[in-house]
Amino acid sequence: MMVNTQTFFHAFPRSFFMDIYAQSPVPFNQKGRLRLSSKNPFVPNFVQESLLPSVNSSEIYASRVHGRKILLDNPVGKKENKTKRKKRPIVQCRIPRMSGSLTLDPHQANFNLFVPLHHLWMGYMSELLALNSAETPSSASTHPKLIKADFSGSFVSVQMSKNPSLVGMQGIILHESENTFVIITRSNKMKTLPKQNTIFTLYVPAYAIVNTIPSTAIVLDIPHLAFTLYGNQFQFRASERAGRKFKSKETIEL
Repeated sequence: MMVNTQTFFHAFPRSFFMDIYAQSPVPFNQKGRLRLSSKNPFVPNFVQESLLPSVNSSEIYASRVHGRKILLDNPVGKKENKTKRKKRPIVQCRIPRMSGSLTLDPHQANFNLFVPLHHLWMGYMSELLALNSAETPSSASTHPKLIKADFSGSFVSVQMSKNPSLVGMQGIILHESENTFVIITRSNKMKTLPKQNTIFTLYVPAYAIVNTIPSTAIVLDIPHLAFTLYGNQFQFRASERAGRKFKSKETIEL
């Protein structure tokens, strides 16, 4: 029997069974309802052949298959076309974002403008290290406090570095980041010193700061203590150093 499949499937619904090997011709009636029958239906025979002989196939067919809708495909595997969300237009901010670098106007790059900041830092060190006018502090009690201290306003110099042009450079620290120190030198120049592969010298007053020191004096003009600062072990932000535990260990820096 030859059937025009295009005309056949457009004329009748898809949910039916058809035995294409049936001998009797199928009546074609476009307005009426098509009823198909066969002497040997496919589904009962398929169930009987698929099960073991010891199982009652007719009972299983009547209870589980007959009169029920069976899905022939997996609806979970199909991906539904989800409605795409419209992308919101990107609003350009006219206010420039602040970067991590520190910039100064040319007329503000003056060493004498930051000497008062340096005096505040020396007073801060006097309170932090509990300095007095009689005795100098011990290194055992000073080192743990210096590690967690804020260095903005301190006076440092480069003792050793893999970059020879940085050796001997000194000034007041204006800004400290994770990997650099930004200083202002006595020649009114702002320099960025990398911490990596650099050994610094940090100067701390040896006694309590009194109000009688000159306004232009720095820590080198009064009795002071010098501490060696290894940059490779100091690559942290000031906020991270405050809650970090440091362990003393021997290393080869340069």
